[in-house]
Amino acid sequence: MIVGLALTPALDVTCEVDRLAIGGITRPSRVTRVAGGKTLNALRVAHALGGSVHAVAALGGHSGRWVHDLLRAERVPCTIVELSSATRTCTAIVESGSAVTSTDLYEPAPAFDVEDWDRFEAAVALLPADNATIVLSGSLPPGKRALETVPALLRSSRARGGRIVIDGSGAGLGATAHLADLVKVNRAEAGELLKRSFPDAESACSALSSELGCDVIVTDGVRGAVAIWNGRMMGVPAPTRAGRFPAGSGDAFLGGLLSGIERGDDVEAALRAARDAAERNSRVPGQGILAGA
Repeated sequence: MIVGLALTPALDVTCEVDRLAIGGITRPSRVTRVAGGKTLNALRVAHALGGSVHAVAALGGHSGRWVHDLLRAERVPCTIVELSSATRTCTAIVESGSAVTSTDLYEPAPAFDVEDWDRFEAAVALLPADNATIVLSGSLPPGKRALETVPALLRSSRARGGRIVIDGSGAGLGATAHLADLVKVNRAEAGELLKRSFPDAESACSALSSELGCDVIVTDGVRGAVAIWNGRMMGVPAPTRAGRFPAGSGDAFLGGLLSGIERGDDVEAALRAARDAAERNSRVPGQGILAGA
């Protein structure tokens, strides 16, 4: 089973516009909403590809109930931890034409109070970790306690037999990367963690592998990705076609990878599934939504 710790989920909104009018009014031609945040995006993709998943999602307020409704509609198994603060909304604005970038507006994640943390810890403790893949993707809630509690949760899950997968950034990545069996980041996040810049994914992947001593994947947008798995370096080719909706493609990559590993694919096949999922995500609106094969 793939268990996702969704500490900072979001209502993800994609607005398609002809042209973004800075300082004026822009009316979208289409709006797509999904239960988002990096962990939920990755789990939705893994679920769509046949993986056995379960999300522990911290949700609050009207927006949190909306996210829960979307998860239920997609039949993604989940445990909901009620938050005292409202779930954030993150918006991607995609202009028409041939551009392969979006303008993204991400609300900050809400802080947890003491009771929120107690409820989340209790929910994670009830889930089976034996032979499970425990996924922590995205940022952590603000505050010192996150940097203490989340590593403790990961250590406990690992002690119960879980395999830890981290796809993070910032202080949260720094606090958890050393606990991982697999770290998947982009080139910029690798540089942030190691406090130096890298010219390409290959050099970033080599440095991360040496620093952390675990399996590592570094993605590099339309340039593809590089993996070091069981000490062996492998390249992941660039996508054959870049779509108009790049937001969530890294999450789709992770979901495709995890679903492949769960069904017993070798690593090369799992990486091909990851690349395919990322490319399919970029062709349709909505983070973690896959275009038809």
